[in-house]
Amino acid sequence: MTTEATEVAAAPSWPGRLLVVGAGLMGTSLGLAVRRAGGTVHLHDRDPDRLALAASLGAGEACPTGSGCGAFDLAVVAVPPRQTAVVCVDLLRSAVAAVVSHIASVQAKTQGEVETALGGVGNFVGSHPVAGRETTGPAGADAGLFQGRPWAVCPPPSAERSAVDAVTELVRATGAVPVELSAAEHDALLARVSHVPQLAASALAATVTGNPEAAALAGPGFRDMTRLADSPAAMWGEIVAANAPAVAAALDALIAELAGVRHRLDGADPAAAVAELVDRGHAGRALLPGKHGRPARMWSSVLVVISDEPGSLARLFADIAESGVNVEDLRLEHAPGRPRGVADLAVGTGDRDRLLVALAARGWSAVAGAEAPV
Repeated sequence: MTTEATEVAAAPSWPGRLLVVGAGLMGTSLGLAVRRAGGTVHLHDRDPDRLALAASLGAGEACPTGSGCGAFDLAVVAVPPRQTAVVCVDLLRSAVAAVVSHIASVQAKTQGEVETALGGVGNFVGSHPVAGRETTGPAGADAGLFQGRPWAVCPPPSAERSAVDAVTELVRATGAVPVELSAAEHDALLARVSHVPQLAASALAATVTGNPEAAALAGPGFRDMTRLADSPAAMWGEIVAANAPAVAAALDALIAELAGVRHRLDGADPAAAVAELVDRGHAGRALLPGKHGRPARMWSSVLVVISDEPGSLARLFADIAESGVNVEDLRLEHAPGRPRGVADLAVGTGDRDRLLVALAARGWSAVAGAEAPV
């Protein structure tokens, strides 16, 4: 299997009429992003309360009947994976839109089900934005959710180029970066970088179940590693079940890495085993794209103690602005049981000492942290 992704050439912004079926987090965020880009959006959802909330947030005009709101240039299905193919087939049969797409995180199963139901259809193109949050529902939607994020465009062999271009233009209108892949390539890659990380985070969090003493001592590393464990269980059950073979292969790769270290922990040089794994991890991290999709760069960390009270964060950033140092990334960590925390600021390596001096002069307690890629 070829694993090289092809970045799609630039296309004009998408100013047309869009129907979004599914007013959850992703569908509502899509509506907000397209409306911000100047497109016309109608929303449909079988839950009237969710539909009303998404519309009230400005994601589009509510369309309770789905197919009764006129003709559309493009319809995008944003429903749970088990329902995606059925809804796509209904839209294609109704001809309510010139092109039909979806944003499910598993592509091959949906593509196969649509082709089984209808045969090869030229105006169907699957897609998947590699973006999201641990929350669900329209209340967490954000027009900037897709900004700078990769968005896979996965046309079946029967897709017409005009349909692929229409989906690509929509993707660019949201601020995302379209990447054209086959459905099989997409599912194999996402198993490694999305589906297995979810399972690994959930498994790690599960190890402290029934052990409150361990949970109380959890630091930033454990919190960072288990952030995904807050994701909705039913949704992830559907995703992994729909991509089971690829997820199984990706899990085997992870288990092999951990099993190799576990075996050597009983040997003569366990430190070497761990160091080798950490080095391989460094090499893998170095492959990840950095800010705005550019190659990752090393940044220095500045750790600042900050009080948990109104105005503290605003005052910190005002003082940083006075220093003239640009903050590339920010992470906040609260101290357990204490009314304060630590702001971890990523800054250019050459700016670290200048920021430390400036913050100390303004009364902040700040120290240098580690270097990390951003």
